[in-house]
Amino acid sequence: MIIPIYNQKNMIKVVIEAIYASSYKNVEVVAINDGSSDGTKEILDDLSRRFSSLKVIHQTNQGKRKAVAKGFRISKGKFIILIDSDSVIAENAIAQIVGTFTSNPKAGAISGHAKLWNANRKFLAKMQDTWYDYSFNIQRTTESVFGSVMCCPGCMSAYRREAIAGFIRHWSSSSNEDGEYRMLTSYAYAPADVKSYISHENVKLSNFSQKQMESAAEYDDADDRLLTAQSLSQEWQALYDPSAVTYTEVPETWKGFLKQHLRWKKAYVRCSLFVSSFFWKTSTHPLMKFLFYIELMTVYTAPLIIATTYFYLPFIRGDWYATLFYTIGILFMGLAQGIDYRCRDPGAKYWPLQMLMGLIQLFVQSGLLISALFVIKKNNWLTR
Repeated sequence: MIIPIYNQKNMIKVVIEAIYASSYKNVEVVAINDGSSDGTKEILDDLSRRFSSLKVIHQTNQGKRKAVAKGFRISKGKFIILIDSDSVIAENAIAQIVGTFTSNPKAGAISGHAKLWNANRKFLAKMQDTWYDYSFNIQRTTESVFGSVMCCPGCMSAYRREAIAGFIRHWSSSSNEDGEYRMLTSYAYAPADVKSYISHENVKLSNFSQKQMESAAEYDDADDRLLTAQSLSQEWQALYDPSAVTYTEVPETWKGFLKQHLRWKKAYVRCSLFVSSFFWKTSTHPLMKFLFYIELMTVYTAPLIIATTYFYLPFIRGDWYATLFYTIGILFMGLAQGIDYRCRDPGAKYWPLQMLMGLIQLFVQSGLLISALFVIKKNNWLTR
């Protein structure tokens, strides 16, 4: 298990103690302290004295991607589990991940299920509780049916070592630092010719694939998606295990929320172009191909659709009904998702907020796409 850490003194003790309270005991933990300056170092040193199998590495600040790559090189395990330094795993999470890998030799990447650690604190966190449920229980479940989960998230993702080993050297030697998990996910899908190129073998790629891969590999905001992309090749699958639960801390302020989602949107831009260059020929199911490219077109045309619906139609054409019915449709979709959440989890308290989260996704996420294109060269993996 690899944990990249930067300034996480408030959570890191709980995170590591949860790993050692796990029902699965044959675990090697590598904690990479990436130049923390808030007292994290002293906490890690104390934990290393308590847990003999905990390997703590202190380094100057080099970015999350290089921290993960160093942990990969130090680790010895057949399966690599990556978690963020603010994610607390459930007792049986590691056992579930290992069991999924063991029972499915085609599995190259596995996404766990994320719940919110701080869902009860602030209104913004409560809204994200419903959004996380949809993202995992609906979206990733659907993708997993086809062995094609598009992004194994940073809060908990797992990889078969051989599925990503060929990419680590290239990825860690690049100069930029955002998007690591999305990039790792995407690599897990990649076809043999793309993987061979990444491993520096003499294989001819299309100019587009080559440029997109090299561009995505330079940033830390795309590792999850790029590594997962390896698993969508003919050799590996990317799966979702809903029983492998982790609790993650989400931003409670709008500033933190926007910063995190801007980073995610940049990662999507980088890796979606790379994956689109080969996904049409590597996905084994035509429906999954259709869904992938429809989503791709929807994301990139969303700002135009919003401008048409909320400006052109009502103010230029005078058609306010179209705007009204479109908004009602978004609210109804959010209500349906919230009801589904409540039916599956009787303890869900914030399911009605998915309607509001639907509107936030509509306007904020589309706006962040435009912002992401303007700052696409800026390199930063931190939310805090």
